[in-house]
Amino acid sequence: MPIVRSVIVLSVTQIVAWGAMFMFVSVTAAGMAGDLGLEPSMIYLGPTMMLVAMALCSPPLGALYERFGARPVLASGSALAAPGLWVLASAHGPVTYLAAWALLGIAGAATLTTSAHVFLSEIAGEGARRAIGAQMLATALAPSVSWPVTVFVEAALGWRGALIVYGAVMLLVCAPLHCFGLPQTKRAGRASRAASDGKREQPDTRHYWALVALIVAAVALNGFVTWGFQLVVIDILRSYSVPDYLAVGFGSVIGFVQLSARLFDFLGGNRWDGLATGFVAAAIMPLALLTLIFGAGSEWSIVLFLVLYGLSSGAMSVSRATMPLVFFSPAQYALVTARLGLPLNLAFAAAPPFFSFVLGAAGNGWALSIALLCSVGTLTSMIMLDRMRPAAAHAPAVSASPEPSDGSIRRGPAPSEPSTS
Repeated sequence: MPIVRSVIVLSVTQIVAWGAMFMFVSVTAAGMAGDLGLEPSMIYLGPTMMLVAMALCSPPLGALYERFGARPVLASGSALAAPGLWVLASAHGPVTYLAAWALLGIAGAATLTTSAHVFLSEIAGEGARRAIGAQMLATALAPSVSWPVTVFVEAALGWRGALIVYGAVMLLVCAPLHCFGLPQTKRAGRASRAASDGKREQPDTRHYWALVALIVAAVALNGFVTWGFQLVVIDILRSYSVPDYLAVGFGSVIGFVQLSARLFDFLGGNRWDGLATGFVAAAIMPLALLTLIFGAGSEWSIVLFLVLYGLSSGAMSVSRATMPLVFFSPAQYALVTARLGLPLNLAFAAAPPFFSFVLGAAGNGWALSIALLCSVGTLTSMIMLDRMRPAAAHAPAVSASPEPSDGSIRRGPAPSEPSTS
């Protein structure tokens, strides 16, 4: 039951944290721009600043995961989010505004997504894939929960009051849940004992970095497309002369399709791994883009694009979190995902302004063509990763115990994953 408890606690805290630290700006942007005397584009530079800060802070977290485990990192990030939100609530100009978002980025690196997945890899071991899938399925509800709540709180207290409340929630709800609601893991102790005994097996350095480079290429190129289109997809549909109400309605459908893809992956979590999910997702994305390009914005092409794009992006979001478990032991997962945070968050940060600029300056043809090129790069990387999949004929060489602590690369097949229950 510790795994089920962990999934529930992290689902709740991730929904709260993403809403309180990032998604609120979609609702409060207009009020913030008016109060601060800033252009709307400047307001959205804040989340970009946050993602850049998260990217820069992600790699050093690997050492903290190894030494202390993910639980104290999660709790520290939640506590640090409170002053970040309170500084943002007190901002009266661009300097304080952007500094507050940078502080939120430092907190976000510690408490958003990656640390939650690392903790689940610690507590669930070989069952981490299914546990992560369940947590991500719940987190998909974050926009559906956070946006209506923010509308209500902003109407009652204003955007500054809303951020003060959100800071208090991060400090008084999320931080205690991370400290006392999550079970204790023995990851740090196992790592220390393995190091002191001199039994840590050193991975093949060239093989390790080849895998990391290909995973980085796959997830960063895909993230550049999915996060880039997430904010401009409505503008892309408008560029095909789709009426505003239909463009917004069509764009809203993507979230439901993404949720369906995550649910389908979760229900089949014991039948295929994160690499298989990512391979299928990477193959679907070019088809989605080609459909819209050759369909020239016709109704059938828009509907088919939205379905294919939603399925691909929803499935790939799960694959990004679980694919490293195909190649690396749960003990090595923390370090690998921390290293992935830098390129992935930089791609997330750069994508929306880039695609917005290309769409405005060169039109939808160039925007879609660049996205297609990136998606082909993702598919190519996934093909190469599939060729490096651990051979089923070889015995595992990670560890003889069910909870490996040597952090080595998998040389054999991934054992079957038990249910998170």
